[in-house]
Amino acid sequence: MTMTTMALPVLRSVLPVLLSATVIVASGAAPAAASPAPDPVLATLMPVPAGQLTVTAVDAAPLGVIAGTASVQVTNPDGTVSTVSTPQRWARVPRLGWVRQPLALPDGATSGVVDGLTNAIEAAGRVTVDGVSRAVRWSASGLSSTLIGDAATGVTAVGPHGPWGVATDTAQLPASGYAELVTRDGTRTLLAGTPELDAGYRRTVGSIGGPATALVWVTDGVGMGTTARPVLWVSGATQRLPVVSSYFLRSACVSPVLADGSVVSSGYTIDGGTVALVMVRHVGGVPGTNVELSRATAAGQPVAGLACTSGFKPDNLAADGGIAGFVTDAEGTRAAYWNAANERTLVPLAAGERSAKGVAVANGGRMVIQAEAEDGSVRLSLWHNGLLRSLTTPDGWSVSSVVELTDHRLLVANVRDASGAVRPAVWEL
Repeated sequence: MTMTTMALPVLRSVLPVLLSATVIVASGAAPAAASPAPDPVLATLMPVPAGQLTVTAVDAAPLGVIAGTASVQVTNPDGTVSTVSTPQRWARVPRLGWVRQPLALPDGATSGVVDGLTNAIEAAGRVTVDGVSRAVRWSASGLSSTLIGDAATGVTAVGPHGPWGVATDTAQLPASGYAELVTRDGTRTLLAGTPELDAGYRRTVGSIGGPATALVWVTDGVGMGTTARPVLWVSGATQRLPVVSSYFLRSACVSPVLADGSVVSSGYTIDGGTVALVMVRHVGGVPGTNVELSRATAAGQPVAGLACTSGFKPDNLAADGGIAGFVTDAEGTRAAYWNAANERTLVPLAAGERSAKGVAVANGGRMVIQAEAEDGSVRLSLWHNGLLRSLTTPDGWSVSSVVELTDHRLLVANVRDASGAVRPAVWEL
């Protein structure tokens, strides 16, 4: 995503809120403006609420604001244990470093979870009100919120400037549900009515590229026969992407959809009874064109794909068409980068690495590589113009999941310590 001029005054208006909030915690001093980053680059741990076991970042806006959720287990009066979650946001403030802002819960809400941010740093997700989940979006200041769904709803995707993808669960079995796009003025568009969208009992918005572009997952089947298929939606028209997730075939990985309807997918496809493992770039919206970047139909053939982490949205397609992924062949699994012309670059494994994948990408051919070392540890590095820069974590912390590499040289990830505690970390590149 790119920074917009309209978002700059929004950030200026939010800084006083961050500075005046009594619960804000500062972490580290602001780096010297003219000093180049050292090599390797050491991550900064984000400040977290006291006593929190799990604090995870889920998204980063172009302005450098990060959103996530803090969760802690509490013991209830009856002795049962429950998890309480609170929505959070972080921003770097001059002379203070990174500061944290809890987002205000609406009246009657007891907990909240963040799913994503708009370019104007408006968080969205779900809150629990009277024991049920409600879809919500927060203001740019974080001091107020608007419920945008009834009972059993939640935001599953956020557009750069809206709309918001809202999923609604129903009481039917198997667990069915429908999805809508909700605009800032409250206009709701039901994502249904085409053969691709109606080919299942559950629809969930996976990503939103713009006001009229979304990726929708459609679920069908029961038990081990359950399948999930990605469908591209553009102004009411739909196109099913070629991959499928199922119990017997591994989960498909699909990039965020761009405003022009471009999207990349990898996984298994079934075509005329033939099962193949493919990586496909789709361009041109609906109906558009599929460009195969890789196809394997037999064991031992080279395989290319995208890397997805369960529970987190992928960051593997840049606005300029660059793709972060991997290739597995006789030499092992190595990170790979594809430019907009579909030209592929393989990144050799570094000394001591047994495998590596591209896990995040930004404009200008910048890619974050996550590698597994021979000793089982996880390493991160930034690849750009054929050069690698090591990205290290503070002592006692290791990388749990990579969230996003922004076009303004900010890498956000979640790290874990030996006790199992998780918190966000940032590399300023």
